[in-house]
Amino acid sequence: MNTAEKVSRYETDKVDLNEFVKITKWVLGLIYHVNPLHFILYITATIISRWEDLIYSFIFAKAIDELIKVAQMPGASLTYLYPYLAILLGYNFFETIVSFLRSYSSQHIRVVSRYDIRKRQYSKLNSIGIQTLEIPEVNNKINRANEYLNNLMPYMEETVTLIANIVKLFTSVILTIKFIPAFAPLVLIASVPYLLFDRSMRKKLYKFDYDNTEKGRVGGNVYNDLTNSVKLHEININNAYSYLDKKYSEIQNFFIKNRLNIFRKWRLGGHSFGFLSDIVILFGYVQIFQKLITKMVSVGDTVFWMRTLGIFQEALSNVILGLNDLFEWSLQLKDTYLLFQTQPAFGDGNVKLPKLSQGPRIIFKDISFTYPNSEKPVIKNFSLDISPGEKIAIVGQNGAGKTTLIKLLSRFYKVNSGNIIVNDVNINDMEINTLYKNMGVLFQDFNTYQHLTVKENIYLGDPNGEIDIEKIKIAAKAADADSFIDNYSNKYDQLLSEKFKGGVRPSTGQWQKLALARFFYRNSPIVIFDEPTASIDPVSEYNIFNKIYEFFKNKTVIIVSHRFSTVRNADRIVVMENGQIIESGSHETLMAQNGNYANAFKLQAQGYVV
Repeated sequence: MNTAEKVSRYETDKVDLNEFVKITKWVLGLIYHVNPLHFILYITATIISRWEDLIYSFIFAKAIDELIKVAQMPGASLTYLYPYLAILLGYNFFETIVSFLRSYSSQHIRVVSRYDIRKRQYSKLNSIGIQTLEIPEVNNKINRANEYLNNLMPYMEETVTLIANIVKLFTSVILTIKFIPAFAPLVLIASVPYLLFDRSMRKKLYKFDYDNTEKGRVGGNVYNDLTNSVKLHEININNAYSYLDKKYSEIQNFFIKNRLNIFRKWRLGGHSFGFLSDIVILFGYVQIFQKLITKMVSVGDTVFWMRTLGIFQEALSNVILGLNDLFEWSLQLKDTYLLFQTQPAFGDGNVKLPKLSQGPRIIFKDISFTYPNSEKPVIKNFSLDISPGEKIAIVGQNGAGKTTLIKLLSRFYKVNSGNIIVNDVNINDMEINTLYKNMGVLFQDFNTYQHLTVKENIYLGDPNGEIDIEKIKIAAKAADADSFIDNYSNKYDQLLSEKFKGGVRPSTGQWQKLALARFFYRNSPIVIFDEPTASIDPVSEYNIFNKIYEFFKNKTVIIVSHRFSTVRNADRIVVMENGQIIESGSHETLMAQNGNYANAFKLQAQGYVV
């Protein structure tokens, strides 16, 4: 990517005022729904606490005037100051309560939101559908959202602090205008250069990081290599540690040098513009001292107004920094916000498919499909009628469209043309959950739940009601997994990762058998296997396929495979190539035709002999 493209993309990704307001409203709304009561308590307590120094200064100023008055009286006594001391004590007690409410509400929201926000995130991802989730830009948003999701709570706190500072600034402005009318406009004017300078330096820092994102990713990957216990095996044996260490150091030194250079200019300029505000403050002090000399104000009032000018300057500075901080954070949270606004690529249907007791009829009627952001069709004018309870195998080389066909039947994607019909109902018209209740799909990239026990891994095939251990054992035996499970010290309660205490690491083939057991446990009317035994030895494979045909006797079974020897006992075998059916029939019929299937079967058989 050239420099012009980087700058263009950077300019595109900026957050304007309208987006900033939308992101802020969304974050506040999200946190509010975590716990409305504590959210309101937190805002109220934060605003009240920001008035503390103004109120305290006022009480203290009145106490000073009373102290001066008492000190000049004959027989002066401290008792005259007791009312003021009582007020200060009462106010301190009040502030203690406010501070407690603020800190407790913040902690309560933080603890609850940590789980609530992540639950909302995965619920959102689940709701927008697989087709939407596989869009590259949506994946980019997910990755960036994961990186900045923990910033939602700090963003809310920073926003509430900004609101409190604005209220405090507004209060101090009113007081200042009432006492020194010319001071407030001067401070506001003097703050403009600092505001613009701070914004420009933040932009410069962000642009530097943005333009060097790829270099930062390389550094991050090198760091991960050097902290990965598995990768360190090869790194140490090959003496590659020094090279990778040097590469990481060079990248980090580049970032350190450039960032420190930006920070140095930033701090120098910030303090220079801060000095301009100090000059304006001195002008305000002169005005106050003049009023004191002319006896227009008391000593206590002088202290109060001097403190008020300082509070005004501090509040203005905090508002400027808070706004700039939030604009910067909103840029980071933009992708998180947009991800939560993402809608499914297509809507759900409203027809409920009843729970089936036997396998249904499935019809692929002249369907065609091209993946989003692609121009090459994967499925072209494909038609296939599968009878209820039929055991059908779909075979073909990689890229023939076999797995895509299963994804279309699972309605992860919507066909571009044609229809997929289950028991006379178009799947696009079905409520997706009612289709899934009748379907079991074992994908080639099956899930491994390393943090769960053996029985939980199998139970997740049909996680309704209590765990049925006898049913789990039957499923494990059908998947040829019972033998290695019985060798575990904890049997079906065994954790399946050595990273957990007492855990073990199953082999790839053992994991596949556990996935098959999960599938047997589900025992759904529509049974779909996508390369179910790719990592399993031939003997186990033979045993498992014999059990599949027996176990799912009255179910509609679809087996996808490129290993032709595994599907020879299917009722019908469909050979796919380039998204179309080129041959169809039983194993014996296809062998007699001596076509693609027969040639591939013979070649694979020779491979097994060798």
